[in-house]
Amino acid sequence: MTAVFTSKLDGLSHTVSAACGNESSLLAEALERAAEYPVAAVGSGGSAVAAEFLSSCRTWLLHSATAVTTPMAFALDPVLPKWGVWLFTASGENADIRAAFQTAVNEHARRIDVVTARGRNLVSGAEDARLHLVPVTDEKDGFLATHSLTSTVTSLLLASDQVAGYGVAERSDRVKARSEDLLSPSARARTIETIASTWGSERDTLLILHDPALTAAAVMIETSCWEAGLCRIQRTDFRNFAHGRHVWLDKHGDRTVVLSLTCDRSRPFWESIESCIPSTVGRINLGFGAPGRHTLFDAVLSSFGVVEGLGAAVGIDPGKPGVADFGRIIFESQDLLAAIEDEDAATRRKRRSEQRADEPNRTAATWSARRDEFIERLGAAEFGAVILDYDGTMVATDKRGKPPTGPVIAGVQKLLDGGVAIALATGRGGSVGEELRECLSAEHCERVLVGYYNGAYVAPLSVDIRNTDLKPDAAILEAFDSIRAEGGMFRDGWLPKENPFQITIAIDKLASSADGWRRLHEMVRSRSELKMVRSGHSIDVCPAWAAKPRVLDAVRGKMAEGHLQMLAIGDSGDRHGNDYDLLGGDFGLSVDRVCEREISCWNLLPGNVSGPDGLLRILGGMRLTGVGRARLDVSVLRRSC
Repeated sequence: MTAVFTSKLDGLSHTVSAACGNESSLLAEALERAAEYPVAAVGSGGSAVAAEFLSSCRTWLLHSATAVTTPMAFALDPVLPKWGVWLFTASGENADIRAAFQTAVNEHARRIDVVTARGRNLVSGAEDARLHLVPVTDEKDGFLATHSLTSTVTSLLLASDQVAGYGVAERSDRVKARSEDLLSPSARARTIETIASTWGSERDTLLILHDPALTAAAVMIETSCWEAGLCRIQRTDFRNFAHGRHVWLDKHGDRTVVLSLTCDRSRPFWESIESCIPSTVGRINLGFGAPGRHTLFDAVLSSFGVVEGLGAAVGIDPGKPGVADFGRIIFESQDLLAAIEDEDAATRRKRRSEQRADEPNRTAATWSARRDEFIERLGAAEFGAVILDYDGTMVATDKRGKPPTGPVIAGVQKLLDGGVAIALATGRGGSVGEELRECLSAEHCERVLVGYYNGAYVAPLSVDIRNTDLKPDAAILEAFDSIRAEGGMFRDGWLPKENPFQITIAIDKLASSADGWRRLHEMVRSRSELKMVRSGHSIDVCPAWAAKPRVLDAVRGKMAEGHLQMLAIGDSGDRHGNDYDLLGGDFGLSVDRVCEREISCWNLLPGNVSGPDGLLRILGGMRLTGVGRARLDVSVLRRSC
């Protein structure tokens, strides 16, 4: 009754031998390279088993964290960009894995590794993706892709051995011998007989209790049972079962078989459970050795025999169960791929900001339509002024204290020479003026307005405010005293420097960034005359009346014509950012973080462009259309690198 699946298992040891003879150094190098950073392991169906196997190998190699996820979960909510991505697929042809791959490319994943038997075309043209082809001796592979899966876990096993310092040859002999033993007809016959004697005609539910070290094997059985329609099935570990799932056995014990997958360490857990469950419950135990990748490999191979035995018990061939027409339509759906292709970096940023804000009773925005509306409006506008944030926008956050680069200054000078008004809105004080006066001519400095201390004090760049007598804000002075009295908030006795309009606290000076933010927030919340904003490197406590948009009002009179628009550019456009208000108008562009507002504060740059590099794109796209006026060629912003 299981002729097709049985024929696949009969030749499976040949695929193991082929994988053992395959060069594994590139795969080992990829594993070693990924040791220090987190990884998303992506797979669906049988490939989910390979993703779980990678996760376990990385755990035992003491590598960084691994998140096992499906293509849909990864594509809609990717864990990027600092993560690596490992994609597992037999053929690389289904639309879901293509959507996951496209997401990894779009989000500029730290590195993309694709492990596949036949999916060479998946990575075609992608420079940052590494392809790892695993050999199979049965090209047709079958409904459950047993050969592709087996070759993948064999290759991962041997590559992990190599990373751990073992020679491939010495371990390969053991792997081939174990596969021949575990996949032999006699071993599988024993499993089939055990399942047949336990299952019976009245059983229809399989409950797998497993050691966490054997998750990949449990997933293999669970996936195969669902895909082949063998029985109802659920898997969990021994102690999670103890938290309420035992009730099923009380109500439906005569319909259920419990399959326990144990290692040496977890056998006592199973024995304790087995002694308690009703006698009507069928039970099978497959015991393995000490937890580790070779034990898991043995368990995965043994799980094929379990699937074969279940198929024999219920009269369904797992290798050819029959697929309904509606099932093929569901599988071949392009919905996920179409959704990913409809998005770009701009809409993804907005969608995530919307999710972060999570306004109650909201209706999800159609971000692609909102993006197109914003782009149309932006491209049609004629600008008479450009207002720039400084840190994180004109200069990189890690290069504070140095003036903007030559290309940034040249872009600003081009607009000034064309008569376009330029203004700055910065959280800093006089140091910004000191840096910029070295870069711009005296004439330009006279024409550039600067809103210092988040817009609290506006003056021409030519004025050195360090020599100006500024009347301090009374609420800020009181706040200084309160903050200085907060014991233990700062590292090494550091205290913020006093200035008239603002208290600037470097995040790296806080003993705890989370606790420091909380304590400052509580203090500010109790005083209506104060507010708090954040940039990439600091927290600013400001007077409630101070705001970067004050610069917009001041620069309006500097424009050649009053009806022209003003373009605002910053980097901290999120709800707590110090550019949130600045970028809230009709023409606010961010070179980094955005908020959830639909009509403003968009970042149209590719996913790997930000900060001053992003500003350069915007400045490079500004086209003078007359004296004191310019348009923005939006296509320059969105162009891939």
